Amino acid sequence: MAKFFIRKYNNSDYDAVRLLFAKGMFALVPASAFYFLKRPQVIIFFLVCFIILLFVSKSFLLSLVGLAAMLAVYWYFLKNEFIQYVEKSQREDLLDIEKFYMEMERSCFWVVESNGKVVGMVGVQPAQDSNEEMVLRRLSVAKDHRGQGIAKALCLKAIDFARQHRCRVMSLETAIIQFAAQKLYEHLGFKKVRSVTLPSLFGRLTNFCILFYEYDIKS
Repeated sequence: MAKFFIRKYNNSDYDAVRLLFAKGMFALVPASAFYFLKRPQVIIFFLVCFIILLFVSKSFLLSLVGLAAMLAVYWYFLKNEFIQYVEKSQREDLLDIEKFYMEMERSCFWVVESNGKVVGMVGVQPAQDSNEEMVLRRLSVAKDHRGQGIAKALCLKAIDFARQHRCRVMSLETAIIQFAAQKLYEHLGFKKVRSVTLPSLFGRLTNFCILFYEYDIKS
């Protein structure tokens, strides 16, 4: 197992952090595609479309080609959801990490370094509507460094930071398809408090939910 250590972010980490975040998001696309293809509403949608194509064309082969084209469009829209999310994130807090995390009061951003490379990251910020709540953001670990306890160590670092600043709650959000993340959060003691379906057409069709978790910080 490779050794790693957690340190505070500095400006020389900027490109590595943005790339790590993007890679982590895009790596979720294939698993998301298979997950949503198993959803009953998605199966029914494609089945109905196939039947309509078969009825209109009177050709099984043409109907299969049409179905394949629809699946390609489905892949495009799914990937586009992730692209838009990454671009939005990189225009917001990840555009100026120093300003949004390191210079802001009661905020911080850490990276994990292993063999001279940034392989993990996480940030925390105070909640906008509460002085007793902190938000865990941008947790990500490089694919080839998962399973080494890095994500857990980052979460504990964030929780300890919130405890030092006398916060009572640590909150976060994650996508419904991030199963490993959900397992980690629940193992650490986070409780799921609600879920929200994405308002986009794709989100409504697939019931793509964002899950919200909270952790009760003990003094």
